[in-house]
Amino acid sequence: MRPAIVRLRDQRATKGQHPGLLLQRYLCENATGDSGNPEEKRAILLAAINAAANNEVRLLYQAAFSRWTQSLPELTATTELHTAGRLIVGLGSENVLETGITLHHTYGLPVLPGSGLKGLAAHYCHTVWGEAELKFKKPTPEEDKAYRKWLDGQGPKPQDNYHRLLFGTTDESGCIIFHDGWFVPDSEKEPLKLDVMTPHHLNWLDGSVPPTDFDSPTPVPFLSVSGKFYVAVSWCGPASDQAVSWRDIAMTCLREALFHWGIGGKTTSGYGRFDQERWKEAEAKRLKEAEQMRIAAEQEAALAAMSPIERSIKEFLEKHPNKAERREWFKLYEELKNPDGRFQAPDDRKAVAERVKQGMQADRVWKDKGKDGERKKFIQEILGET
Repeated sequence: MRPAIVRLRDQRATKGQHPGLLLQRYLCENATGDSGNPEEKRAILLAAINAAANNEVRLLYQAAFSRWTQSLPELTATTELHTAGRLIVGLGSENVLETGITLHHTYGLPVLPGSGLKGLAAHYCHTVWGEAELKFKKPTPEEDKAYRKWLDGQGPKPQDNYHRLLFGTTDESGCIIFHDGWFVPDSEKEPLKLDVMTPHHLNWLDGSVPPTDFDSPTPVPFLSVSGKFYVAVSWCGPASDQAVSWRDIAMTCLREALFHWGIGGKTTSGYGRFDQERWKEAEAKRLKEAEQMRIAAEQEAALAAMSPIERSIKEFLEKHPNKAERREWFKLYEELKNPDGRFQAPDDRKAVAERVKQGMQADRVWKDKGKDGERKKFIQEILGET
Protein backbone atom coordinates (compact mmCIF):
# COMPACT_ATOMS: atom_id res chain seq x y z
CA MET A 1 0.00 0.00 0.00
CA ARG A 2 2.76 2.46 0.88
CA PRO A 3 4.56 2.16 -2.52
CA ALA A 4 1.22 2.76 -4.27
CA ILE A 5 0.70 5.97 -2.31
CA VAL A 6 4.19 7.15 -3.11
CA ARG A 7 3.63 6.48 -6.83
CA LEU A 8 0.68 8.85 -6.70
CA ARG A 9 2.83 11.65 -5.27
CA ASP A 10 3.43 13.25 -8.67
CA GLN A 11 -0.04 12.43 -10.01
CA ARG A 12 -2.21 13.78 -7.24
CA ALA A 13 -1.79 17.44 -8.22
CA THR A 14 -3.02 16.94 -11.79
CA LYS A 15 -5.30 13.86 -11.91
CA GLY A 16 -9.00 13.90 -11.10
CA GLN A 17 -8.91 12.36 -7.64
CA HIS A 18 -11.39 12.60 -4.77
CA PRO A 19 -10.43 15.68 -2.68
CA GLY A 20 -11.57 14.13 0.60
CA LEU A 21 -9.74 10.87 -0.12
CA LEU A 22 -6.55 12.79 -0.90
CA LEU A 23 -6.70 14.62 2.40
CA GLN A 24 -7.43 11.50 4.45
CA ARG A 25 -5.39 8.75 2.79
CA TYR A 26 -2.68 10.11 0.50
CA LEU A 27 -0.31 11.88 2.86
CA CYS A 28 3.12 10.58 1.82
CA GLU A 29 5.02 11.65 4.95
CA ASN A 30 4.42 13.27 8.30
CA ALA A 31 3.28 16.86 7.79
CA THR A 32 2.60 18.05 11.35
CA GLY A 33 4.47 18.40 14.60
CA ASP A 34 8.13 19.24 15.19
CA SER A 35 9.32 16.53 12.81
CA GLY A 36 6.70 17.22 10.13
CA ASN A 37 7.38 18.56 6.67
CA PRO A 38 5.36 21.76 6.08
CA GLU A 39 5.79 21.39 2.34
CA GLU A 40 4.05 18.02 2.42
CA LYS A 41 1.03 19.57 4.07
CA ARG A 42 0.96 22.37 1.52
CA ALA A 43 1.29 19.85 -1.32
CA ILE A 44 -1.65 17.75 -0.14
CA LEU A 45 -3.82 20.86 0.28
CA LEU A 46 -2.97 22.03 -3.24
CA ALA A 47 -3.72 18.55 -4.55
CA ALA A 48 -7.19 18.71 -2.99
CA ILE A 49 -7.75 22.17 -4.48
CA ASN A 50 -6.81 20.93 -7.96
CA ALA A 51 -8.92 17.80 -7.58
CA ALA A 52 -12.02 19.83 -6.67
CA ALA A 53 -11.47 21.93 -9.82
CA ASN A 54 -10.93 18.91 -12.09
CA ASN A 55 -13.41 18.70 -14.99
CA GLU A 56 -14.05 14.97 -14.61
CA VAL A 57 -14.80 15.36 -10.92
CA ARG A 58 -17.08 18.31 -11.60
CA LEU A 59 -19.01 16.50 -14.36
CA LEU A 60 -19.70 13.56 -12.06
CA TYR A 61 -20.75 15.93 -9.30
CA GLN A 62 -23.01 17.85 -11.69
CA ALA A 63 -24.93 14.67 -12.49
CA ALA A 64 -25.28 13.83 -8.80
CA PHE A 65 -26.38 17.38 -7.98
CA SER A 66 -29.10 17.31 -10.66
CA ARG A 67 -30.33 13.92 -9.46
CA TRP A 68 -30.47 15.16 -5.85
CA THR A 69 -32.41 18.36 -6.63
CA GLN A 70 -34.96 16.35 -8.62
CA SER A 71 -35.45 13.93 -5.72
CA LEU A 72 -36.42 16.57 -3.14
CA PRO A 73 -39.95 16.21 -1.67
CA GLU A 74 -42.87 18.15 -3.10
CA LEU A 75 -43.27 20.62 -0.20
CA THR A 76 -39.70 21.90 -0.38
CA ALA A 77 -38.42 25.47 -0.31
CA THR A 78 -35.04 26.05 -1.92
CA THR A 79 -32.65 28.95 -2.30
CA GLU A 80 -29.14 29.58 -3.57
CA LEU A 81 -26.82 31.54 -1.30
CA HIS A 82 -23.36 32.83 -2.18
CA THR A 83 -20.65 33.10 0.44
CA ALA A 84 -19.80 36.66 1.42
CA GLY A 85 -16.15 35.67 1.81
CA ARG A 86 -14.66 32.38 2.95
CA LEU A 87 -16.39 29.53 4.77
CA ILE A 88 -14.94 26.65 6.74
CA VAL A 89 -17.12 23.84 8.13
CA GLY A 90 -15.39 21.02 9.98
CA LEU A 91 -12.21 22.93 10.83
CA GLY A 92 -11.87 21.15 14.16
CA SER A 93 -12.82 17.68 12.96
CA GLU A 94 -10.39 14.81 13.48
CA ASN A 95 -7.77 14.97 10.75
CA VAL A 96 -4.15 14.03 10.17
CA LEU A 97 -3.44 17.61 9.07
CA GLU A 98 -4.66 19.20 12.36
CA THR A 99 -7.21 21.25 10.44
CA GLY A 100 -10.18 19.54 8.81
CA ILE A 101 -12.95 20.40 6.36
CA THR A 102 -16.36 18.87 5.64
CA LEU A 103 -16.64 17.46 2.12
CA HIS A 104 -19.27 15.27 0.51
CA HIS A 105 -18.35 11.70 1.34
CA THR A 106 -19.02 10.39 -2.18
CA TYR A 107 -18.08 13.28 -4.45
CA GLY A 108 -15.56 15.27 -2.41
CA LEU A 109 -17.06 18.74 -2.98
CA PRO A 110 -17.95 21.08 -0.08
CA VAL A 111 -21.22 20.44 1.73
CA LEU A 112 -23.13 22.05 4.60
CA PRO A 113 -24.44 19.25 6.86
CA GLY A 114 -28.18 19.39 7.37
CA SER A 115 -27.73 18.77 11.09
CA GLY A 116 -25.54 21.87 11.31
CA LEU A 117 -28.07 23.97 9.38
CA LYS A 118 -30.88 22.77 11.63
CA GLY A 119 -28.90 23.51 14.80
CA LEU A 120 -28.02 26.97 13.53
CA ALA A 121 -31.64 27.80 12.63
CA ALA A 122 -32.96 26.42 15.93
CA HIS A 123 -30.47 28.46 17.97
CA TYR A 124 -31.14 31.60 15.93
CA CYS A 125 -34.90 31.15 16.37
CA HIS A 126 -34.44 30.58 20.10
CA THR A 127 -32.11 33.55 20.59
CA VAL A 128 -33.27 36.17 18.10
CA TRP A 129 -36.92 35.43 17.36
CA GLY A 130 -38.04 34.80 20.94
CA GLU A 131 -37.09 34.05 24.52
CA ALA A 132 -37.03 30.49 25.71
CA GLU A 133 -38.78 31.31 28.98
CA LEU A 134 -41.77 32.79 27.17
CA LYS A 135 -42.20 30.75 23.99
CA PHE A 136 -40.20 27.55 24.33
CA LYS A 137 -41.50 26.14 27.59
CA LYS A 138 -41.36 22.43 28.27
CA PRO A 139 -44.69 20.81 27.32
CA THR A 140 -46.90 19.11 29.87
CA PRO A 141 -47.62 15.36 29.47
CA GLU A 142 -51.10 16.22 28.13
CA GLU A 143 -49.65 18.64 25.57
CA ASP A 144 -47.03 16.09 24.59
CA LYS A 145 -49.68 13.39 24.06
CA ALA A 146 -51.85 15.72 21.95
CA TYR A 147 -48.84 16.74 19.89
CA ARG A 148 -47.86 13.14 19.16
CA LYS A 149 -51.43 12.29 18.12
CA TRP A 150 -51.42 15.23 15.72
CA LEU A 151 -48.11 14.09 14.23
CA ASP A 152 -49.71 10.69 13.58
CA GLY A 153 -52.67 12.38 11.88
CA GLN A 154 -55.10 11.31 14.63
CA GLY A 155 -56.11 14.64 16.10
CA PRO A 156 -56.30 18.41 15.62
CA LYS A 157 -53.22 20.57 15.84
CA PRO A 158 -52.73 21.53 19.52
CA GLN A 159 -51.94 25.02 20.75
CA ASP A 160 -48.36 24.08 21.37
CA ASN A 161 -44.76 25.15 21.25
CA TYR A 162 -43.91 26.44 17.76
CA HIS A 163 -40.18 25.92 18.23
CA ARG A 164 -40.80 22.23 18.83
CA LEU A 165 -43.11 22.12 15.82
CA LEU A 166 -40.30 23.29 13.54
CA PHE A 167 -37.24 21.72 15.10
CA GLY A 168 -38.46 18.92 17.34
CA THR A 169 -36.88 17.74 20.58
CA THR A 170 -34.65 14.91 21.69
CA ASP A 171 -37.75 12.69 21.86
CA GLU A 172 -39.35 13.39 18.48
CA SER A 173 -38.45 15.06 15.23
CA GLY A 174 -39.90 18.35 14.08
CA CYS A 175 -42.04 18.88 11.00
CA ILE A 176 -39.22 20.40 8.96
CA ILE A 177 -36.40 18.50 7.25
CA PHE A 178 -33.17 20.46 6.85
CA HIS A 179 -31.35 18.93 3.90
CA ASP A 180 -27.61 19.10 3.37
CA GLY A 181 -26.56 22.25 1.56
CA TRP A 182 -24.86 21.19 -1.68
CA PHE A 183 -22.27 23.26 -3.46
CA VAL A 184 -23.73 24.63 -6.71
CA PRO A 185 -21.71 23.27 -9.68
CA ASP A 186 -19.80 25.86 -11.69
CA SER A 187 -20.57 28.65 -9.19
CA GLU A 188 -16.84 28.82 -8.49
CA LYS A 189 -14.00 27.47 -10.63
CA GLU A 190 -11.99 26.49 -7.54
CA PRO A 191 -14.35 25.94 -4.59
CA LEU A 192 -11.50 25.00 -2.24
CA LYS A 193 -9.16 27.85 -1.33
CA LEU A 194 -5.77 27.77 0.35
CA ASP A 195 -6.06 29.78 3.56
CA VAL A 196 -3.80 30.40 6.54
CA MET A 197 -4.06 31.23 10.21
CA THR A 198 -1.05 32.48 12.15
CA PRO A 199 -1.00 31.86 15.92
CA HIS A 200 1.63 34.07 17.57
CA HIS A 201 1.75 32.72 21.10
CA LEU A 202 1.47 28.93 21.03
CA ASN A 203 3.08 28.39 24.42
CA TRP A 204 0.77 30.93 26.00
CA LEU A 205 -2.26 29.21 24.49
CA ASP A 206 -1.43 25.99 26.32
CA GLY A 207 -0.90 27.94 29.56
CA SER A 208 2.81 27.21 29.99
CA VAL A 209 4.28 30.71 29.66
CA PRO A 210 2.97 34.26 29.28
CA PRO A 211 2.94 35.87 25.80
CA THR A 212 5.84 38.09 24.75
CA ASP A 213 6.83 40.16 21.73
CA PHE A 214 9.60 37.66 21.03
CA ASP A 215 7.29 34.74 20.22
CA SER A 216 7.60 33.55 16.63
CA PRO A 217 4.42 33.33 14.51
CA THR A 218 3.56 29.87 13.23
CA PRO A 219 1.59 29.88 9.95
CA VAL A 220 -0.94 27.04 9.74
CA PRO A 221 -2.35 26.47 6.22
CA PHE A 222 -5.85 25.10 5.87
CA LEU A 223 -8.64 24.85 3.30
CA SER A 224 -11.65 27.15 3.16
CA VAL A 225 -14.55 27.38 0.70
CA SER A 226 -15.96 30.04 -1.59
CA GLY A 227 -18.96 29.76 -3.88
CA LYS A 228 -22.70 29.21 -3.93
CA PHE A 229 -24.70 26.64 -1.97
CA TYR A 230 -28.13 25.17 -2.70
CA VAL A 231 -30.11 25.12 0.56
CA ALA A 232 -33.41 23.24 0.93
CA VAL A 233 -35.96 22.64 3.69
CA SER A 234 -39.05 20.40 3.44
CA TRP A 235 -42.29 19.95 5.34
CA CYS A 236 -42.62 16.40 6.66
CA GLY A 237 -45.53 16.79 9.09
CA PRO A 238 -49.22 15.95 8.67
CA ALA A 239 -51.12 17.39 5.71
CA SER A 240 -52.06 20.94 6.63
CA ASP A 241 -53.21 24.14 4.94
CA GLN A 242 -50.43 25.91 6.83
CA ALA A 243 -47.64 23.53 5.78
CA VAL A 244 -46.25 25.92 3.15
CA SER A 245 -46.29 28.81 5.62
CA TRP A 246 -44.40 26.84 8.28
CA ARG A 247 -41.91 25.64 5.70
CA ASP A 248 -41.29 29.19 4.51
CA ILE A 249 -40.87 30.40 8.10
CA ALA A 250 -38.19 27.76 8.63
CA MET A 251 -36.40 28.81 5.44
CA THR A 252 -36.56 32.49 6.44
CA CYS A 253 -35.10 31.69 9.86
CA LEU A 254 -32.28 29.65 8.35
CA ARG A 255 -31.53 32.26 5.72
CA GLU A 256 -31.35 35.06 8.30
CA ALA A 257 -29.05 32.98 10.48
CA LEU A 258 -26.69 32.35 7.56
CA PHE A 259 -26.70 36.06 6.67
CA HIS A 260 -26.17 37.44 10.16
CA TRP A 261 -24.44 34.68 12.14
CA GLY A 262 -22.79 32.48 9.57
CA ILE A 263 -21.97 28.79 9.89
CA GLY A 264 -18.85 26.80 10.62
CA GLY A 265 -15.60 27.89 12.23
CA LYS A 266 -14.03 31.32 12.67
CA THR A 267 -17.34 33.19 12.36
CA THR A 268 -16.03 35.82 14.79
CA SER A 269 -13.33 36.55 12.19
CA GLY A 270 -15.88 37.01 9.40
CA TYR A 271 -15.93 33.47 8.03
CA GLY A 272 -19.09 31.53 7.26
CA ARG A 273 -21.46 34.35 6.34
CA PHE A 274 -23.51 34.55 3.17
CA ASP A 275 -24.08 37.57 0.95
CA GLN A 276 -27.53 39.02 1.67
CA GLU A 277 -27.39 41.76 -0.96
CA ARG A 278 -26.49 39.29 -3.71
CA TRP A 279 -29.38 37.08 -2.64
CA LYS A 280 -31.79 40.05 -2.72
CA GLU A 281 -30.69 40.89 -6.27
CA ALA A 282 -31.07 37.27 -7.39
CA GLU A 283 -34.46 36.99 -5.66
CA ALA A 284 -35.73 40.18 -7.30
CA LYS A 285 -34.61 38.85 -10.68
CA ARG A 286 -36.26 35.49 -10.01
CA LEU A 287 -39.54 37.13 -8.99
CA LYS A 288 -39.46 39.34 -12.08
CA GLU A 289 -38.89 36.35 -14.34
CA ALA A 290 -41.65 34.42 -12.56
CA GLU A 291 -44.04 37.33 -13.09
CA GLN A 292 -43.11 37.53 -16.76
CA MET A 293 -43.71 33.79 -17.14
CA ARG A 294 -47.08 34.13 -15.38
CA ILE A 295 -48.14 36.96 -17.68
CA ALA A 296 -46.97 35.03 -20.74
CA ALA A 297 -48.90 31.96 -19.60
CA GLU A 298 -52.04 34.02 -19.06
CA GLN A 299 -51.68 35.60 -22.48
CA GLU A 300 -51.16 32.20 -24.08
CA ALA A 301 -54.23 30.84 -22.31
CA ALA A 302 -56.28 33.85 -23.35
CA LEU A 303 -55.07 33.46 -26.93
CA ALA A 304 -56.02 29.79 -26.95
CA ALA A 305 -59.54 30.69 -25.78
CA MET A 306 -60.04 33.19 -28.63
CA SER A 307 -61.89 32.47 -31.84
CA PRO A 308 -59.86 32.53 -35.09
CA ILE A 309 -61.11 36.02 -36.00
CA GLU A 310 -60.29 37.35 -32.51
CA ARG A 311 -56.75 35.99 -32.82
CA SER A 312 -56.47 37.55 -36.29
CA ILE A 313 -57.59 40.95 -34.95
CA LYS A 314 -55.12 40.73 -32.08
CA GLU A 315 -52.26 39.83 -34.40
CA PHE A 316 -53.20 42.67 -36.79
CA LEU A 317 -53.22 45.26 -34.01
CA GLU A 318 -49.93 44.05 -32.50
CA LYS A 319 -48.14 44.24 -35.87
CA HIS A 320 -49.73 47.51 -37.05
CA PRO A 321 -46.96 49.92 -38.14
CA ASN A 322 -48.66 53.09 -36.84
CA LYS A 323 -47.79 52.90 -33.14
CA ALA A 324 -48.70 56.56 -32.60
CA GLU A 325 -52.37 55.87 -33.32
CA ARG A 326 -53.91 54.71 -30.05
CA ARG A 327 -57.45 54.11 -31.37
CA GLU A 328 -57.72 50.42 -32.19
CA TRP A 329 -61.14 50.84 -33.77
CA PHE A 330 -59.73 53.42 -36.22
CA LYS A 331 -56.99 51.02 -37.39
CA LEU A 332 -59.59 48.30 -37.92
CA TYR A 333 -61.87 50.74 -39.75
CA GLU A 334 -59.11 51.71 -42.18
CA GLU A 335 -58.34 48.04 -42.82
CA LEU A 336 -62.02 47.39 -43.64
CA LYS A 337 -61.92 50.30 -46.11
CA ASN A 338 -58.85 48.86 -47.81
CA PRO A 339 -59.95 46.75 -50.86
CA ASP A 340 -56.90 44.53 -50.43
CA GLY A 341 -57.12 44.47 -46.64
CA ARG A 342 -56.71 41.57 -44.26
CA PHE A 343 -60.38 40.97 -43.54
CA GLN A 344 -62.20 39.84 -46.68
CA ALA A 345 -64.59 37.08 -45.63
CA PRO A 346 -68.13 38.38 -44.87
CA ASP A 347 -68.24 36.85 -41.40
CA ASP A 348 -64.81 38.26 -40.58
CA ARG A 349 -65.81 41.71 -41.78
CA LYS A 350 -68.93 41.64 -39.60
CA ALA A 351 -66.90 40.66 -36.53
CA VAL A 352 -64.39 43.45 -37.17
CA ALA A 353 -67.18 45.95 -37.88
CA GLU A 354 -68.80 45.07 -34.55
CA ARG A 355 -65.45 45.73 -32.84
CA VAL A 356 -65.23 49.11 -34.61
CA LYS A 357 -68.79 50.00 -33.56
CA GLN A 358 -68.04 49.22 -29.91
CA GLY A 359 -64.89 51.33 -30.06
CA MET A 360 -66.68 54.31 -31.62
CA GLN A 361 -69.44 54.10 -29.04
CA ALA A 362 -66.90 53.97 -26.23
CA ASP A 363 -65.21 57.10 -27.62
CA ARG A 364 -68.64 58.73 -28.13
CA VAL A 365 -68.12 59.24 -31.86
CA TRP A 366 -70.97 56.97 -33.03
CA LYS A 367 -72.73 59.93 -34.61
CA ASP A 368 -74.72 60.77 -37.73
CA LYS A 369 -72.87 63.92 -38.82
CA GLY A 370 -69.55 64.70 -40.49
CA LYS A 371 -66.79 62.10 -40.85
CA ASP A 372 -68.13 60.21 -37.86
CA GLY A 373 -71.44 59.87 -39.70
CA GLU A 374 -69.66 58.51 -42.80
CA ARG A 375 -67.84 55.93 -40.70
CA LYS A 376 -71.03 54.98 -38.89
CA LYS A 377 -72.90 54.48 -42.17
CA PHE A 378 -70.07 52.33 -43.58
CA ILE A 379 -70.04 50.08 -40.51
CA GLN A 380 -73.84 49.77 -40.46
CA GLU A 381 -73.79 48.63 -44.07
CA ILE A 382 -71.39 45.80 -43.19
CA LEU A 383 -73.50 44.88 -40.18
CA GLY A 384 -76.74 45.04 -42.20
CA GLU A 385 -78.26 47.68 -39.94
CA THR A 386 -79.34 50.04 -42.75
